[in-house]
Amino acid sequence: MSASTLNDSDLGRLGLETPISRIDRALKQLWEGDEAKTRASLINLAIYTEDSSLLASDNDLLDHVAAEHACRALLILALPEAQPPRARAWIQALCRPYQGKQAVCSEQISFVLEGGDAAQVQNIVFAHLDSDLPLVVWWQSDLTQHFEERFYSRIDTLIIDSSRWSDPAKQFDALRAAMSAETADFDVRDLAWTRSHFMRTALASCFQDAAALQNLAKLQIIRITHLKSQRTAALLLAVWINQRLGVTLKLELIEKDSGPALQSLVLEGEGVRGEVRRDCDSSFINVCASCGQHEHKDLLPADVDSDAELVSEQLSRFHGSTLYSSMLPFVRSMLK
Repeated sequence: MSASTLNDSDLGRLGLETPISRIDRALKQLWEGDEAKTRASLINLAIYTEDSSLLASDNDLLDHVAAEHACRALLILALPEAQPPRARAWIQALCRPYQGKQAVCSEQISFVLEGGDAAQVQNIVFAHLDSDLPLVVWWQSDLTQHFEERFYSRIDTLIIDSSRWSDPAKQFDALRAAMSAETADFDVRDLAWTRSHFMRTALASCFQDAAALQNLAKLQIIRITHLKSQRTAALLLAVWINQRLGVTLKLELIEKDSGPALQSLVLEGEGVRGEVRRDCDSSFINVCASCGQHEHKDLLPADVDSDAELVSEQLSRFHGSTLYSSMLPFVRSMLK
């Protein structure tokens, strides 16, 4: 698909179309003479996609994230198969009120790159970063040929969503190869893993009393009910549980055609059972643990759901540690 076939209204929402050679000057002019607006930036946040249908939603996502996190936002739509080669750019300010009067703003630069190669993508990104601030890249969908060493060697944090991958086994292999490269020094935040946060937190509540803790060794099976498209989220959750317990429990996955990404988690063994359940459209999760005649129940708030909220949450925990890399070999071994 070429840029000429994109929806004009979607392109119009990207802001002011600007020649690439004049982007820096145009951004400077954006702030001149407007004392009510203050530019702020703590990170560089780039969204890379090769799916033109995501352009409008990605633009909305950046607006949402910038309201919580001051950044230089780069939206990159690459169309490698489009001809002839052409690059277009747009700029805009993403502003939010501060103390009732002054507006604090992030800058957004959007690119549509037709027929370009990996070098063009790299040049576009690297030439328009904000000083020496960290670079966070959300690479949407599969890791294509544009995800190569000269690019990921400059990334500080890579955000992915393995639930969107067309071939998870192949993609996990590509990710692990990139992470092991000598020039690579990025951490990975997988939205499929983030979606299990409420399940993991609730599971800790499920087995917090002494009676349940004493019977953890009796657990034999993990049963996870998940949305059909969220199998990797379920696998990551199962691997985490086995790592935490230091055992390998039997895993049973149940797919559903509708409902939340992760709908229930059950751990069972002789005389002991723990369940975390989220009903459709509910903003709460039910926790129930039983051990013999003892039973514990709780009701906890569920986590966020939308991509914008998940990405914003990741940025809020930007410097937090993650067990993700240690789980990759085990998840990969469970994929055909």
